Amino acid sequence: MGLNHVLFILVVTLALLWFGLLVQDKLRLVALGQPADRSSQPMARWRSVLVYVFGQKRLFKDRYSGPMHFVIFWGFIFLSIGTVIFLIRGIVPAVGALSGPLAVAVNSLTDVMAVAVVIALAMAGYKRYVMRPKRLVRNIDAAAVLGLIFVVVVSDLAIEAFTIALHPHAPYAPLGTPLGGWLRSYGVQLDRGGLLVADWVKLVTLMGFLVYLPYSKHFHLAVAPFNIYHRNLEPLGKLPSLNLEDENAESFGVGQVTDLTWADLLDAYACVQCGRCTEQCPANATGKTLSPKQIMVDLRHHLERVGPILLTPPAQRSASDAALLETPLAGGVTSSADLWSCTTCGACVEACPVFDEHVVKIVGMRRHLVLTQGDIPPEAQSFFRNVENAGNPWGLGAEKRQEFADQMGIKDLSRGDTAAVVYWMGCAATYDDRARKVAEATVRLLKEAGVDVGVLGALETCNGEASRRMGNEYLFQAMARQNVDNLNELGVKTILTTCPHCFNTLKNEYGEFGGSYEVMHHAEFLAQLVREQRLSPQNGLPMTVTYHDSCYLGRYNDMFDPPRDVLAAVPGVELVEMEQNRERSFCCGAGGGRMWMEEREGTKINRTRTEQALATGAATIATACPFCLTMMRDGVQAAGSEKTVEVRDFSEILADFILPVIGR
Repeated sequence: MGLNHVLFILVVTLALLWFGLLVQDKLRLVALGQPADRSSQPMARWRSVLVYVFGQKRLFKDRYSGPMHFVIFWGFIFLSIGTVIFLIRGIVPAVGALSGPLAVAVNSLTDVMAVAVVIALAMAGYKRYVMRPKRLVRNIDAAAVLGLIFVVVVSDLAIEAFTIALHPHAPYAPLGTPLGGWLRSYGVQLDRGGLLVADWVKLVTLMGFLVYLPYSKHFHLAVAPFNIYHRNLEPLGKLPSLNLEDENAESFGVGQVTDLTWADLLDAYACVQCGRCTEQCPANATGKTLSPKQIMVDLRHHLERVGPILLTPPAQRSASDAALLETPLAGGVTSSADLWSCTTCGACVEACPVFDEHVVKIVGMRRHLVLTQGDIPPEAQSFFRNVENAGNPWGLGAEKRQEFADQMGIKDLSRGDTAAVVYWMGCAATYDDRARKVAEATVRLLKEAGVDVGVLGALETCNGEASRRMGNEYLFQAMARQNVDNLNELGVKTILTTCPHCFNTLKNEYGEFGGSYEVMHHAEFLAQLVREQRLSPQNGLPMTVTYHDSCYLGRYNDMFDPPRDVLAAVPGVELVEMEQNRERSFCCGAGGGRMWMEEREGTKINRTRTEQALATGAATIATACPFCLTMMRDGVQAAGSEKTVEVRDFSEILADFILPVIGR
């Protein structure tokens, strides 16, 4: 065994041990998190790996970066085959090289992928350092990784070329064969020296890259596949509950890293820092300091600071260690202002290529602000007080809930009636005059189609959705249990609502409290009635309409087509899309309780979205959410366009053209 062979084995062994110890340290930190079951539905999880790891599906939303990352990823996979062969032959020289057609095929594929990877690396460098998009950070780490990959590819080609130079009858390689023929002219001694240098350059670069990886943001290369496999398969709109009956709990919500689950902490290491989440964040886009990416980065950095302390016996901790442990995530690591800026629209989660869950962490920290620290904005305090005392955000009496059934001539379950479909009005349709018109149009359409519909009347109260997302889990659970008890006692099976926030909560979150119902949004219900020709719009007039996707209807519940289908069924309606639509739709600014809180930083989100709608030239902006309706109307008024542009719920447009004419 020669010195070169011994050194080769030593370098590989040391690098693998070093890498293994670093990974072990990361795993110990992740294990500090609370338990979470991410083992269910294994077939769905492997399908996720196939589609989102090997298929890179989410990255293809960006037409430039998608193909670039796809080539680098698959180039890395194919070149890894050669790397494994390289390491095996370096450790066990007796292993022979490939020969025959198989060797030609492997050489050809390797050379093609090498060229493709170099081109993709050039594209990556051009985008980061020439195009300079705001979301990408330009630092030594990013440049170092691009450089290391480039060196590995070039050294691999050099090894191939020098090997062919020394062995004229070696299997053909598209790049290696002509390069080897050229190098052969310089003599055997130079070729042997060149091969030795190329071998060591590749080895040192590979092992250096392996050791550097856990110190770098590019550790996501190793973590992301596991994070995608263990991603949350529950509906995006279902938030985890708090155990408020735990008498041993000293705090509630996410105050420390140990309040998060291991899956949340794994998210921090899977984060690519690509900035796609922040780029899609409506709060950040309108001048707020909130950055979902920074929340993940800060979480990882804080974990790596406090994690080793938590793993140290208390008696061995210093005063500075204790002070660091007392720094809360909520309001300490991430500012309260940033946490309250979030609309919980889910755009960050939708954009993340590795399925990090930003909203869950933000709401968890809000819970800590509200339930443990008592750090609550004045508007939120007023909101909580009104919901707790009156069962609605306005603090108004229940008589409004009782009036609707009489006014519309439908059943009222609070008076002993029964109905096949219960229309959950929601607070907006009950107390807001503009949203009430949507409720009236919807109920008239249902009656026209012969639907047996009723309301809860005096028994309906706020569903608690905004309270939960504003961090008051206690108030949400109280409202949820009260509503579930009423619904179950009445024997309700099917619920219809015009509010996506009510829809999401009743459908995805009430099941945990014993409420299992068929919950439908009026978009899918009316679309079904139109398909069945129980509602047939006629006598349409030419109108140009642009539809604004509600975050809680679209991104959260994948309901993009039903409202569009209804509008398309109205004769004369021409649908024009905003630049940001469907899953990439821009939030109206009302979600996450922001409907009840004033925006004091940056531009108002609803104004930015309204500008996008006005840019289409449409005469009507259609919505499918009472909050969106309010925010878009306010935006149109702020733009001075209320005389030329209408904002209406899609159901109102349908109602205008159903025979007999219902009218506005």
